[in-house]
Amino acid sequence: MPNLIPAILANDEEAFRERLKLVEKDFPLIQIDVMDGKFVANKTWFDAEALQELETPAEFELHLMVLNPPYYIEETQGIKKIVRYLWHVEAKTNHIALIGNCHDLHKQAGLAISPKTPVEELAPYADLIDEILVMGAEPGTSGQKLQPQNIERVREIHKRWPNLPIGFDIDVNAQTIPELKAAGVSRFCAASAIFEADNPSAAAKKLLALLT
Repeated sequence: MPNLIPAILANDEEAFRERLKLVEKDFPLIQIDVMDGKFVANKTWFDAEALQELETPAEFELHLMVLNPPYYIEETQGIKKIVRYLWHVEAKTNHIALIGNCHDLHKQAGLAISPKTPVEELAPYADLIDEILVMGAEPGTSGQKLQPQNIERVREIHKRWPNLPIGFDIDVNAQTIPELKAAGVSRFCAASAIFEADNPSAAAKKLLALLT
């Protein structure tokens, strides 16, 4: 069943908590965007201790737009509310070992892929991961426009690995969801379409209705 996953990109803890309050009661899974200012130019708030102490009904996945994914996974591995890690296939790390580590922790592991990266880069890991996250534009900035060729990449990935869940990130909104869904996306990560709306809760529910 398709899922809508609110994605929180926050520059400080206060902003993170404010956005979390808007969606935590209606959505069981929320994505936290983690940027280190190195893998991408932007840098976001990240505090493992604060996440550990957080009281919320929601669970989390971490989208790690970072050079060193193992560090962030190690820092948060004891946080039960984190159920899935997504990091980029472009990161210079031992993906197979890291996937195994996540599974040993009883957490899901997925790989994100940026627009300029050949889909073939995913092939060694497709049978091991729990999701492929397709980026609609270059990662690092919220509010970008979807590059149409990335919908074709979704179709290619879905045809090649039809049983593997596909997530999509960047420019997920009421206009793009129908085409993305038809192409094979089953997990829709929405940020601006929710949090920049006048009524974020109502906007999120409107998007959710498009998935039924």
